Amino acid sequence: MPQARSRSRPSKPMLGLDAVLAATMALVDESGCEAVSLRRVAQALETGPASLYVYVRDRQELMALVLDHAVADVVLPDEGAGDWRTRLELLVGRIITALTGHNDIASVGLRDALPGPHGLRLTEEVTRLLRTGGLDDDACSWAIDLLGQYIYSTALEYAGDPQPRRAPGKPSPGAGPTGPDTFTGRLDATFRALPAEQYPTLRSLAPSLTGGDREARAAWKLRVIIDGLLAQPPGRPTSRA
Repeated sequence: MPQARSRSRPSKPMLGLDAVLAATMALVDESGCEAVSLRRVAQALETGPASLYVYVRDRQELMALVLDHAVADVVLPDEGAGDWRTRLELLVGRIITALTGHNDIASVGLRDALPGPHGLRLTEEVTRLLRTGGLDDDACSWAIDLLGQYIYSTALEYAGDPQPRRAPGKPSPGAGPTGPDTFTGRLDATFRALPAEQYPTLRSLAPSLTGGDREARAAWKLRVIIDGLLAQPPGRPTSRA
């Protein structure tokens, strides 16, 4: 009886939406969002671009699905984590961390990306917490837009200029730039090189403009946003002529 031939290469994975998203996410992680095309995703899956249209209409829908996939594992803080504000700040931080783990995927959220089921789950909880904090419906509606911009821009900043995470229990190093080759380092050098007679304010603030622990800076920004939301009077502001 003839023996079955051993395979010289592993069998091709079964094509499906999960496989398409996994291949796209791997491409984002390696090369960034600009590198993603239906052709390159199809090549990674050893298939033709036409076969992907069974699962997505176009690249825009694919990227929106991958963005949603990036936050699929974010855990909602329970009541034991603290009051509504503590839980909101914790949830926002978890979303940012999830996005930062996938290169510049957050850039998709700054464009026209329809929310998926995972993003809607998180947005529902953010809105509920804002309502618990006393914000009226108008403020909640616009706060979602504001917080979304904060989340995506912060994640994108982190992805572009990564800094090593501190071990639990270790104090913040307090240093801003991680090195001359990082964006923060180059920005710091730019501010410090400004002629004082032309840019006196920026030159005097140069040590602070890029200094400090980035997590502390991000936490301060979020506190300012929430404080501002709580300080707003009820009702949606009308546009001024």
